[in-house]
Amino acid sequence: MFSPVKQELAMHSTQFQPEELKSIKLIYDDIVAQDWFDDCADKRSSFARYLIETYSIDTIEPERFRTIVESSARSHYSRLR
Repeated sequence: MFSPVKQELAMHSTQFQPEELKSIKLIYDDIVAQDWFDDCADKRSSFARYLIETYSIDTIEPERFRTIVESSARSHYSRLR
């Protein structure tokens, strides 16, 4: 089974492997389920696009990617802003 924590993921600008999409979806699902995340559909859609764009930039370890996108989500998608 794929373990995003143990592997460094190869980032691609337009193509993703199924395990990469699964990892992105797991992060998305976990973050948007947080109490602080704004429940607006537009915010969820915007955050999904942000994840894909950020993931596509460069090679990054999954834990670092999660830290970066959660920090950004707290800044830009929090209902407590």
